[in-house]
Amino acid sequence: MHAGVGTLSAPLRAIVEQQLGQIEPIVQRALLAMREAIPEYGLIDDAAIALDVQQSVTHNVRLWFNALLSGHAPTAKDLEPLISFGRRRVHQGVSLQGLLQAFRTGSRVLWDVLLEQADTDEAIHRELLFKVSPYILFHFDLMGRTIGQAHAEEQQKQARWRDRLQHELCGVIFSHPDDTESFREHTLALGIDANAAHLALALRLSPAASERITPEAGLDKLMASVCRLLSLHRDSVLRTQRNGHVLLWVPLLAREPANEAERRIATQAEGLASAGLDIIAVGIGLPDGGARGWRRSAEQSLRALDVGLRIEPTRTVLRYLEVALDDALGSSDNVVRFFEGLMDRLAPEPHLLKTLQAFFEHRQHRKAVAGALNIHPNTLSYRLERIETILGARLDDIGWLSRLYTALRLRQLSQPAPAQ
Repeated sequence: MHAGVGTLSAPLRAIVEQQLGQIEPIVQRALLAMREAIPEYGLIDDAAIALDVQQSVTHNVRLWFNALLSGHAPTAKDLEPLISFGRRRVHQGVSLQGLLQAFRTGSRVLWDVLLEQADTDEAIHRELLFKVSPYILFHFDLMGRTIGQAHAEEQQKQARWRDRLQHELCGVIFSHPDDTESFREHTLALGIDANAAHLALALRLSPAASERITPEAGLDKLMASVCRLLSLHRDSVLRTQRNGHVLLWVPLLAREPANEAERRIATQAEGLASAGLDIIAVGIGLPDGGARGWRRSAEQSLRALDVGLRIEPTRTVLRYLEVALDDALGSSDNVVRFFEGLMDRLAPEPHLLKTLQAFFEHRQHRKAVAGALNIHPNTLSYRLERIETILGARLDDIGWLSRLYTALRLRQLSQPAPAQ
C-alpha cells in the first residue's frame, strides 16, 4: 500500500486544516458537480437516498483532508464505510459506472479547491504538483477500487438472489398455481406487479444458441437485449427456460386493453428475429392474471410456436390468438377424425387437395387460383366441381367453406413439426 503523502509544509497544512474545518461548501460543490456530470445522480429525487449520498461525500472529503494531514493512506477501518456505501448504491439503482464517475468528479473538485487556495504561491503549487498530485491518484484509485469491488460483489449477490427467487416463482406458477400467498410473496420481493395482467413470450433459439444459453451463462445478456428491443425494464420481467425455449412474462401497461397490448407486443416482437440474437421464432400467449393465468399464457405461447409453425413454417412471430381455434379443435379426437375423413375422400386425387389449398390461400379469387396452379380457368372450374361432387359440398356456402378450411388446417397440424 502507498505510504501516504508524508509531512506537508506549514503553509499547505494550514490550508488543509482550514478546509477541513469548513467542509460543507466543498461537499455541496462536489454534489452539484456530480449531479451535473452524472445523469444517475441528477435524477435522484428520493430524500433518503440524496441524504445518504451527501453523507458519503462528506465522509470522503474528510477522509481526503485527514489523509493529507496525517501523512498516511487510509486504513482498512477508514475504508469500511465506503464498502457500506458501495453496497447501498446497488439497491439505490446507481450503476458501477456512475459510482466510479462520481469519485473522479469528486477528486477533481477537491484538487481544484487546493489549487484555488494556493492562489499564486509558487512554493505551494510546486508542493501540490510534485508531492500531493501523485498521492491523489493513489488515494482516489484506492477508494474507487474499494467501493467498486463492494458494489460489484453486492450486484452479484443481488443477481444470485433474484435468480433464486425467479426460479422459485416459476416453480409456483407451473407446479403450485393455486398457492396465491407464495405467488404474491415472490412477486413482491422481485418488485413485479402481481396484480397486473401479464403476457408470456416463448423464444425459440437456434440450436447453437440453445446449447450456449443457460440460466448460469448467457441468459441475462439475452434478456437485456430482448428487454431493450421491447422497451421493457428488466426488473419487471420474469424469465425462465422451459422445454428448450426461453420464456418471459411481459406486464401490460396500466389501463391498456388486453387486445391492444397483445397486438402491440406482437408488433414489437417482429424485430427480435432480425436483431442478431439467434431467435428464430417467437410465440405469443394471451394476457392473463395470477399464477394460474401466467401458466396458461406460457402454455399458449409454446402452443403458438408448435401449432403456428406447422401451419406457416416461415413465420417468425406466432400469436396464439391466430391458432386458438385450431388448437382447440385439434384437442378433440372425434372432431379431428371427422375433418380428416373429409380430406381422406380427396386424398386419392392429390391435385384436388392442392387445388383446395390454393383456393383458400388466394381467398377464392378464381383467376388468382388458376394462375397460382398454372392451369386454365376451365380446368379449375372442373376441379372445384369435382371437389363439390365428392364431398357433397357447395363452395359458395360459408358453412362449407369454414369446414373445409378447418379440415385443411387440421391436416397441416397432423404433419411433423419443422425442426428447430
